[in-house]
Amino acid sequence: MRFKRYSTKNKKEMPIMNEQKLKETFEQCSDVVFSTLQFNQHDVTLIYCSGLIDNEIFYKTILLRLEEYFKSSDELNNNLTNKLQLPSLRSVESIEKAENEIFSGKLLMYFKAINMLYSVDISNKPQRKPEETSLEISFRGPRDNFIEDIIVNHALIRKRLPTTSFISEQFKIGKRTKTRVFLLYMKDIANQNILKQIRSKINDIDIDGLYSGAQLGELLNENPYVIFPRYSYTGRPDFAVQALLSGRFVILIDGVAYALLTPVTLFFLLKTAEDSETHYLYNAFERIIRVIALSAAILLPGFWVALTTFHQNQIPFTLLATIIEARKGVPLPSAMEAFLMLSLFEVFREAGMRLPLSIGQTFSVIGGLIIGDAAIRAGLTSPAMLVIIAGSTIATFTLVNQTLVGIASLMRFLTVIIASLFGFLGLFASIYFFGIIIARIQSFDVPYLQVASRLSLKNAIKSILKMPAHINTKRPSAVKPNDETNQGGSS
Repeated sequence: MRFKRYSTKNKKEMPIMNEQKLKETFEQCSDVVFSTLQFNQHDVTLIYCSGLIDNEIFYKTILLRLEEYFKSSDELNNNLTNKLQLPSLRSVESIEKAENEIFSGKLLMYFKAINMLYSVDISNKPQRKPEETSLEISFRGPRDNFIEDIIVNHALIRKRLPTTSFISEQFKIGKRTKTRVFLLYMKDIANQNILKQIRSKINDIDIDGLYSGAQLGELLNENPYVIFPRYSYTGRPDFAVQALLSGRFVILIDGVAYALLTPVTLFFLLKTAEDSETHYLYNAFERIIRVIALSAAILLPGFWVALTTFHQNQIPFTLLATIIEARKGVPLPSAMEAFLMLSLFEVFREAGMRLPLSIGQTFSVIGGLIIGDAAIRAGLTSPAMLVIIAGSTIATFTLVNQTLVGIASLMRFLTVIIASLFGFLGLFASIYFFGIIIARIQSFDVPYLQVASRLSLKNAIKSILKMPAHINTKRPSAVKPNDETNQGGSS
């Protein structure tokens, strides 16, 4: 057996299938290897992408099978599929298909005598094992979380849903990246009208490459100028299963270590994967805290600026005296103080996100407080303003969805601007303005403020709080599921 090796690389598709055209196609791809072997005067060219194949299978199985075949027969014919006894052996009839097979980790075998090209799956792409995600902290929940391989992620959900009603539809997005995307749903639960909308949106996507979940989320967004997210995300398969069983849709993207969940409501964005692991009474308390924290994160600085700038007569005399005493020597008005401290904390938050996870959030808060204390000593701000800004920043840490955190920060700045110009009138006007915007948003025909569309105490409680398992007999009505009955669990 003589062994010849060529280094190769990429051009456009050619109509004629032969070794020369294959070499021209991959001419500029340095990781694509051509190896020509000779068996009983027959040349067989093996083509593969280094790093994407299983070398052990290549040397111990493929080469041995080829040797055995040519020992038992000197003639080549088109019936190789049966004789080589390789289950995944398939013929390849175009250069475009050859490109897809090579870069999927498959081995191409070109038999010169019969001018036939075959592929066999021996892929072994680089990947890590499922492990705890950094997106969501898990105290009691499972730790076999999503990774960058879409097949593994799909399997993590499939093992939790061993039923034929769990459906997955596959799409390829991106003319160059050809990124695989799975749309997952429960056939007998999911709303078919929403399914048609999502499927149509995905089919209409025409881009060069898909490389992130946020990119796909923006492409699915009906109005790109609305900053509120129409989807949530999770790195935990158990939370994805909860979403599927409630009638929502899950989107997996190859190369992305989390899943997109849609449609969503505002209060769904406040829920976490760990909610199902806590007692419903304590979880109800946690969710109320999150709602209060979100409100404080957006409104507290603006409220304080309006109060100290326009409405000092509304402040109790003792507190007013304390504020006046603390502001002695501070040259900046309250609005400028607030902007300075807000900007400072946002810089520290951004810096904390670039640091290792274990110290990032601690640095962003503690660092801000240390610099804030120095600013107080330097006479640039007052202690009360530091407490207000630090409190509103820390309040955002109760939120899991980082997109919502960013939106809260933007709304906080806008609220401070309006409140510094018009006082409480501006503050209440901004609340009304934000409410109108949120009320108009829909996520695939599901109102963002679904609780307000069917306003009642019962709906409000069910939308915001977790119900006890024994009385939670209905799926969330927000997503309009086909099957509304539920045997228990978290909504």
